[in-house]
Amino acid sequence: MNSTAEQLEILELPPYVRSWSVAGIPGFVPAVLNRYQRNHGNLPSQFVLIACPQIEINAMGGLPSRVRELTDSRTRIQHFTSCNRLYLVILLLGDNSEVRREEIQQSLSWSEGYEVNLIEGATQLRFIEATEENEEIYYAAG
Repeated sequence: MNSTAEQLEILELPPYVRSWSVAGIPGFVPAVLNRYQRNHGNLPSQFVLIACPQIEINAMGGLPSRVRELTDSRTRIQHFTSCNRLYLVILLLGDNSEVRREEIQQSLSWSEGYEVNLIEGATQLRFIEATEENEEIYYAAG
């Protein structure tokens, strides 16, 4: 099993997202990816990652059923940050991952989406989109 490199490079992350991004917490993303690989085997060299605070999911009454339909339970990983905040990290592997990411992020407030490239000695995240607080999500869930 290949271990994900601890060196993380985040590309094109806007400053306003950087201020609240979980991806920027040292060691968080490599820990999630290593955990997945320990349990399920090697990851492909390219895939999509979404991260969302679990408290936001809880506030809307749980993970929307459509998000469950678009993901695999093995690639929905709950992981704590170093300051004990629980996040849901979704890995989208295979075909149509970008289309699925777009639909999923419309349902998850304070989520951030990245294209992930596992390259020799490093993990590279390229920022795609962030969904901030969206009151329509809360009203639709309630």
